[in-house]
Amino acid sequence: MDKEYYLKVKGAILALEEQFGYEADLKLTLLTYSYYHKDLDFFKEQLEVLVENHGFTVAFMKGLESYYEAILNGELSSWFKAMYLKKHFIWLESNFEKQIDQRKFYDMELKNQTVTALVSKINEIQSLDSVQMAAVDSKLSEVLFSNVSTVYSFCRKNDYYPTAKNFAVVHPFFSNGLYQNFQIKENIERTWLLFEPYIKKSYLRNEMDYAAFRNYDGFTFKYFGYQKYGLVTSDMIPLFKSINDTSELTAVPVQNAFFAEKAKREFGWR
Repeated sequence: MDKEYYLKVKGAILALEEQFGYEADLKLTLLTYSYYHKDLDFFKEQLEVLVENHGFTVAFMKGLESYYEAILNGELSSWFKAMYLKKHFIWLESNFEKQIDQRKFYDMELKNQTVTALVSKINEIQSLDSVQMAAVDSKLSEVLFSNVSTVYSFCRKNDYYPTAKNFAVVHPFFSNGLYQNFQIKENIERTWLLFEPYIKKSYLRNEMDYAAFRNYDGFTFKYFGYQKYGLVTSDMIPLFKSINDTSELTAVPVQNAFFAEKAKREFGWR
């Protein structure tokens, strides 16, 4: 993201916040670009808010953040350490119990990444035949679906889908396991069946964007040839088309036009 585009995105997020309140997930993503473009006053301001109000925690950082070294050992470390010790304690006073679920979510994603990496290595073994590779992929599907039960248990207990805005920051690259399961044909429908009610509730409260709905539509199109909500436009088709699909689609069919229109009215997508 070049600086001109960064400033446009920054302005758009600030305008969005005037209507919907602080957008923790978007600001968490924006941190990378604020640091890269040396917008350091804004970077510090936002990181301070994320620590104090949304539970940004050093222990859950991945080490992949562009600002990781700067805030822990580099030019921003003196400021960050003093700020973090003060602001993180303020967050803990009101959100102490959230640490347990934060850790569960973090561990869940580590497990997802470890298992996926292991399966990728196994599939590189040239002596495996197609039946064996299919069996390995089937086991991966089951593990990833089983693993997302951590988030489902949270949803059942709290009656909403967790985001940085309504729960707490886990880490900047956290996806709650949804995207991984959407990428698997056998998992997409059963995953959506579990989480759609909670995603809908959080979306209608302006606590998350519509990306989950769009991604569900995209992978439903990829595997079944249609979409449910009508969110995949013609320019998105290459993002979700199967590698082996050589058809020249100019639009993605909607499974039920009446349902899609009703959903768009309900969610304000028109």
